[in-house]
Amino acid sequence: MGKPKVPLTPSASPTPLLPPYLKEKLAFLKKEYSKTLARLKTEITDLPACDSWNPGSLHLVSKFKNPSSSCSVDVSAVWWERAGVKEPCIITACEDVVSLWKPLDTLQWEKVHTWQFTEVPVLQIVPVPDVYNLICVALGNLEIREIRALLCSSGDESEKQVLLKSGNIKAVLGLTKRRLVSSIGTFCNQQIQIMTFAEDGGSKDEQLLMPPDETILTFAEVQGMQDALLGTTTVNNIVIWNLKTGQLLKKVHIDDSYQASICHRAYSEMGLLFVVLSHPCAKESQAFGSPMFQLLVINPKTAQSVRVLLCCLPQGQAGRFLEGDVKDHIAAAVLTSGTIAIWDLLLGHCTAVLPPVSDQNWSLVKWSGTDSHLLAGQKDGNIFIYRYF
Repeated sequence: MGKPKVPLTPSASPTPLLPPYLKEKLAFLKKEYSKTLARLKTEITDLPACDSWNPGSLHLVSKFKNPSSSCSVDVSAVWWERAGVKEPCIITACEDVVSLWKPLDTLQWEKVHTWQFTEVPVLQIVPVPDVYNLICVALGNLEIREIRALLCSSGDESEKQVLLKSGNIKAVLGLTKRRLVSSIGTFCNQQIQIMTFAEDGGSKDEQLLMPPDETILTFAEVQGMQDALLGTTTVNNIVIWNLKTGQLLKKVHIDDSYQASICHRAYSEMGLLFVVLSHPCAKESQAFGSPMFQLLVINPKTAQSVRVLLCCLPQGQAGRFLEGDVKDHIAAAVLTSGTIAIWDLLLGHCTAVLPPVSDQNWSLVKWSGTDSHLLAGQKDGNIFIYRYF
């Protein structure tokens, strides 16, 4: 559907004074959104009947169980090449093992590779776009201590691990063009580095970015602005880098209402930045309930920001944000209640709710990077694949 054009609904907090040219841009985007919404309403009438607030639907496609005795910690979808053919595969991560699963004709999954970890537990999977036959993982206890690349030898297909980074790692993200960005250390001792992989998965070269005087929490690549990278910091700032020069271009302070915000996606349009944040530390309020995702519009030239959308839980749902993922204009979150909820950032509200299955709470949720499916996991190793429409 292209870049999302989102509803410019007024924020409950006071809107800062904006220059005339920025007001004109926001007015134009509002008109464009109205056209998109009218088209979406026409399309939604063709979908199956559902609740009045819930126009989305989830259809179970397949499921499998990771047999590891340790807890599941992450799941992801990657492209993997076997016998010269690239196919979409599933990566599952438990504390002591990472497994690669390939699809079978009967919508079943077969485990084809396994990487074991006996000393340091796995914390998360770090997919790297544009790289085949390689996946990165972060390891540590509570905080990341190592980043490893997992791959297979071209000769005998045996599993290999390559240590890429070690230390006090605060944030890591896979970027397009076979790149990996990481932040090691804090404050003045912080080092922000981009590693580029060769086509065979080896490390090609490295580039340093100018560090801010603040600890980085998360990174986000900017869609529509190839040479830009965002980072959120521990003091509620968004920092912007130029990836060509490594220069730190701008620092934008965001609302102090929600501390330790996580940046999931960033889009560029008409010179403005649209940033999707989540708020794991946010407390429930009488005005908004439990805030989950927030959409900000940032003018990178003036460092002004305006909240245009705040996604909260619908009536009848309880819990706070546990973890989540955003793809294009769709956001998904696991709640502390064990339920998964989905929001459409075009429509501006919750569109689907997935309660616990077989009395087991959800603990993981990811959008597939290879198709439009939703990957949902439970601590006991059950992985469910849903089609969202």
